Amino acid sequence: MASGVNMPAARKQQPTIGGNDRKPMLSDDNALRKQIQATHDYDGRLFDLESILVIVEDILNLVSPGIDGILNGSGKHAVIREETAALTGFDGIHDTLAFLLNKVSCELSCKCSGGGGGDGHASSIEILNSLSSYTWDAKAAIALASFSVNYAQFWLVANRFTTDPLAKSVALLKQLPDIINLSDHVIKSRFDTISNLVKDLLELTTCIAKFNRLMPSKYISEDVEPMAAAIAHFPVAVYWIVRILVACASQVTEILGLNRQVFSSTAETWELSSLGHKVSKIQDHLKTQLGLCYQHIDEKKNIDYFQTLVRLFETTPHFDNQRILGQLIYLKDDLQPLVMGANKNIKVGVEALKGKTVLLLISDLDISQDELRILSHIYQESKTRPDFHYEIVWVPVVEKTIKRNEEHELKFEQLQGIMPWYTLHHYSLLEPAVVMYIKEFWHFTKKPILVSLDPQGKVASPNALHMVWIWGNLAYPFATRNESILWEGEKWRLKLIVDGIDKSILTWINEGKVICLYGGDKIEWIRDFIRTARNAASSAGIGLEMVYIGKNATKERMKRLNETVTSNDLSHCWTDPTSIWYFWTRIESMMHSKYSHNKGAKIDDDDVDDHIRREVLTMLTFGGDGDRGWAMFSQGSGAGPGEVARAKGDAMLSGLKDFETWAPEAKRIGFVAALNDYLAGNMSGEHCNRLVLSGVDDVPETVVCAECRKPMEKYFMYRCCDD
Repeated sequence: MASGVNMPAARKQQPTIGGNDRKPMLSDDNALRKQIQATHDYDGRLFDLESILVIVEDILNLVSPGIDGILNGSGKHAVIREETAALTGFDGIHDTLAFLLNKVSCELSCKCSGGGGGDGHASSIEILNSLSSYTWDAKAAIALASFSVNYAQFWLVANRFTTDPLAKSVALLKQLPDIINLSDHVIKSRFDTISNLVKDLLELTTCIAKFNRLMPSKYISEDVEPMAAAIAHFPVAVYWIVRILVACASQVTEILGLNRQVFSSTAETWELSSLGHKVSKIQDHLKTQLGLCYQHIDEKKNIDYFQTLVRLFETTPHFDNQRILGQLIYLKDDLQPLVMGANKNIKVGVEALKGKTVLLLISDLDISQDELRILSHIYQESKTRPDFHYEIVWVPVVEKTIKRNEEHELKFEQLQGIMPWYTLHHYSLLEPAVVMYIKEFWHFTKKPILVSLDPQGKVASPNALHMVWIWGNLAYPFATRNESILWEGEKWRLKLIVDGIDKSILTWINEGKVICLYGGDKIEWIRDFIRTARNAASSAGIGLEMVYIGKNATKERMKRLNETVTSNDLSHCWTDPTSIWYFWTRIESMMHSKYSHNKGAKIDDDDVDDHIRREVLTMLTFGGDGDRGWAMFSQGSGAGPGEVARAKGDAMLSGLKDFETWAPEAKRIGFVAALNDYLAGNMSGEHCNRLVLSGVDDVPETVVCAECRKPMEKYFMYRCCDD
């Protein structure tokens, strides 16, 4: 296409980026730092920097189709888009800033033209001098906006010259058709390099602006290490932003001076790329410092939040539980933080818990189905009684250090789906300070806990789970003082041991039958024991009911043993693995509950005359005693002296086989009492008791053997059983 402007036939010399200036581009050059700092004279003036940056980003996105968009016609799609939020809410810029933008635009377009390119360093310092009254991030934003105006004007004409007569006339004067029709890869390579580099500068400027948005704040100041390191880097960073914009403006000017001759742009593209590496290096450094600043602020906020929680709990009772629950569950008012289990359509705030005892179920996402099934049964039972005014709230603790993925989300939703009580809408709502408080004051680590808060928000029990497992809703309102009262009225009896796990056993108790609970892994011993026990009962003329309980083992193993017992019609047994889990969990909870009420005493100290605790320990040694069996006999309520007899498998089997020896005594005082006396009189001095407790959170420091009353040795066991 003909042009009225005479262009040189060929370029004799390729200009360097930034012109003839070859000053060192080292960020640690002290002379350069001093020269840059000398341009700075901030006088407190401000403007809407954030909107300017969003508008610049919008401009860069709109011109992004570039040459490809013009040649392929896809450029039209970029301009047909809705007005951005920044443009909608932006009231415009004041006259002083408008004048400055125009001035810097002229500096970029005029000083960077003229074949030789000019002195890039001098132009950069001149621009910084004109921006002396502004903050460092504002200087960078203004320079970016000034460049974007020139760049956008070029692309505005380039995009419209084929359809708009006015744009076509301007394009002809600027030789745009000639330039665009040059070799595609030549033009595209240079414009892509420029556009990408300017986007990197925008990202760097946004990063600098983020630092300034952090202050003033009570959580961070300029002398904090990462902030101080970043601030010290701002002058050099902004200098290079301006310097690279000067280089990019020079490149655009160079392109406008080209004719149809094919030329090589390798040198210019390489130099722009090297500047891009400099930007990346500066940006990486500042992003690292910004991350450290955020971390510092988060830590300070968490400490603040944590101390607020401490003060709130120290100053209880309050008028109600609302302030404490709000601080624990979700403090903001932008959403309702609680949902009713799986029904996520029912969202409520903490006001739904006002005036009620609140049980905070605190766990990770590995809480067992057994625990949820039993707790759900207890909770739903409470809804049939008007005298139980409590709610459960699941507080899921998922560490932020754990990489969260779809598996976590799925597991969380599955757990939510089987919970009939309130749960957090999402585990991410829980503040790190709350997790910190839960761990430090309520000693949560891995095992679920159930923190009981009274209607005024006071902690009634730091872990009511043990009393809930033992007594269910009878433990309401789940306060530590109620636990002591409940124990005062208890005796070691079969009804305490099995509670409502098996209704048949409660019927047999009322009928006054002799009931035998037993367990063991070896089917030969089980067969021999059942036959011997039935023979002894027949000889004594008593009704005997036997229930296979097994031991505290894995579900699969218990399932196989149960199938063996049932298939051979040996005795009654619990086929539901949850019932077996609940039986042993209740026994272990009794131990923990008893221990917590005798702080400072050894768990079986002679000074603490606690028959229940000794029996509980004995039962737990049965549950963890490997292959050896065990058995317990009880008659009626089992609450009288000698009405419960228990022993390990071999001792019990031997006693039953020797029934003829104690048969007269059985007629006189009863079968169970006579068996108990026989076992006590024939106790072997040799024994090896093992007590296996789950977890390490609340395990007693010292445990005394229930048989010989000597301290037991302590070992750690790591188990993974899927058999």
